[in-house]
Amino acid sequence: MSRKIGFFIADGFQALDLFGPLDAFMETNSFISEAYSCYLLGLSSGVVETAYGQSLSVDCDIFELPQVDYLVICGGVGMRQLELNSKQLNALRLIAENARRVMSICTGAFILAKIFPEQSHRVTTHWRHCRQLAQQAVNYQVEEDPLFIESEGIWSSAGVLSGVDLALEIIRRDHGNTIAASVAKELVVYLQRRGGQAQYSDLLQVQSGDSMRLNPLLEWLAQDYQKPISVSDMAERISISERQLTRLFKRHLHSTPSQYLNQIRLNRARDLITCESLSLEQVALRVGFSSYDSFRRAFHLQFGVSPSYFSRNQA
Repeated sequence: MSRKIGFFIADGFQALDLFGPLDAFMETNSFISEAYSCYLLGLSSGVVETAYGQSLSVDCDIFELPQVDYLVICGGVGMRQLELNSKQLNALRLIAENARRVMSICTGAFILAKIFPEQSHRVTTHWRHCRQLAQQAVNYQVEEDPLFIESEGIWSSAGVLSGVDLALEIIRRDHGNTIAASVAKELVVYLQRRGGQAQYSDLLQVQSGDSMRLNPLLEWLAQDYQKPISVSDMAERISISERQLTRLFKRHLHSTPSQYLNQIRLNRARDLITCESLSLEQVALRVGFSSYDSFRRAFHLQFGVSPSYFSRNQA
């Protein structure tokens, strides 16, 4: 049975907040016939403009009270600043209450908080707007780091491309790892990112910092992490001493070179466990650990649970 998804947009919405997850859901239909059908919802019928002035028409207005399985509230500067009267809020709330899942993309979380102001949820939004959301949504626990969060059937994401990550997670919940991975490959998504990952990576943090010297090394580690790599190999890669390398890592990444390499391997292992049909022993070898025991200890140290427990508790 096809799941109906309503995307709520208003003038000033972010185009990627809409079309990123919409494309992911619709691409699923290439593998499962009529898995999803998507509709655009507006405050009124007619034309809605993106944050940059492009126009498109919605399929229906919210007062038609469309029955949707999932309601997706898109973000953008217009959505963050959108003022809704009581009639509009009531209509949106009725749609949301009848939906099986409600999702906000980026600053769509501001609309979410207006629809359910009395509720208490863990939510996220674009890191730049987390403080403002926390001030306005006093009952909500706003978290700056995660790509996306689920809280009692309410989903929120950091926005823009993280909306695709959220959509892939919903597809995985609905249709399994294989279909979600197939959709990701069709979209040329390099890696399905999990909700607990940070909104911006250590590599991006270094690129925006005062030192670019580590960039070639970090790019190499991200690509060849599964190979045996020593601290000496890392230092040689960028022609500095091991001592200087360790000092740079501690200053810019708050870890030693070995700890950073382990983090890459373990984050990749976590994604393989959730997205691939591999045994835990195969995962350990795939990401560069010499034995399952060493992998198990490192995984527990980083994530607080064993790989087997983590695997069993994936929905």
